[in-house]
Amino acid sequence: MLKAPKFWYQKKDTYLSNTLYPLSLLFRFGTKIRNTFSRKYVSKLPVICIGNIVVGGAGKTPVALKLGTLLKEKGYNPHFVSKGYGGIENNNTLVKSWHSPQSVGDESLLLSEIAPTWIGRDRNNSFKLAKQQGADCIILDDGFQNPTLQKDFSIIVINGEQGFGNKRVIPSGPLRESISRGISRANLIIVIGEIALDVKKKIPKTLPLIHADFKISKENKIYKNQKITAFAGIAYPEKFYNSLIEQGAILERKISYPDHHIFDENDMLNLAETANLTKSILVTTKKDFVRIPKSYRSLVTTLNGEIEFEDENLLIEILSNLLENKINNISA
Repeated sequence: MLKAPKFWYQKKDTYLSNTLYPLSLLFRFGTKIRNTFSRKYVSKLPVICIGNIVVGGAGKTPVALKLGTLLKEKGYNPHFVSKGYGGIENNNTLVKSWHSPQSVGDESLLLSEIAPTWIGRDRNNSFKLAKQQGADCIILDDGFQNPTLQKDFSIIVINGEQGFGNKRVIPSGPLRESISRGISRANLIIVIGEIALDVKKKIPKTLPLIHADFKISKENKIYKNQKITAFAGIAYPEKFYNSLIEQGAILERKISYPDHHIFDENDMLNLAETANLTKSILVTTKKDFVRIPKSYRSLVTTLNGEIEFEDENLLIEILSNLLENKINNISA
């Protein structure tokens, strides 16, 4: 996947955003046609969808990981369902530890560390397979814009720092759909970090909003005053770089790759040489780490942490009520 164009996140209109605007209108028209004629499969399990409105970088996967952990702690048996973005496997597959990011995608590997994770092009079939394997609820990682997938509860994740960019639909901007249309289908908004005033104005006061933040693990304090070569192949690497700076790290180099980049031997040799020249250590994200060849992983450390919700009890109460109502209706 290519890097997001810089003009997507410039507040003022640019020549490129204006030139590409007619294509955005065509994209929106195509989406409307697809939504009109698509048939929706209704799952027998409650489906919680974690999605976003922008293309990448909002933080939906860390939110999905945290929700999976919370639901397991409450006694539920959630299964993740993902398309397996970045992987070549199209058949419905239960992700195993021996799978590679090339086959099932990096996000699926991370999700599988928390709960059983299904990937495949036909996610409705993944719902059925998950039920056969004992799941009592589904956490759908992405798929918010897919009209063929039934969702009982949809959560939109917003990166407060990133916001909605220039507020235009792709390719003129980073939006997958218009802000108003996306928010109209959401049951809950989760904002990671500080929310900008222009973003807050787009969210109706009647729609529940929960603030969250990515909290760095205590062991990462070792980065204080440490020279670091930071690298990442994620949609919005600035959040990662800023987190290292907040830990007191000295960033000698910041090296960004395209989102979901699969690191090869040449990449790692170049990174190792850069770290050697700058007398620094190599640090990346946990998501990037799974895309590094295993023979080179000993050269790299990761910045670890997890999402923390400001009102976790409210979130658990909302989801528990949803799950119990649907599970009871199925049993009746």
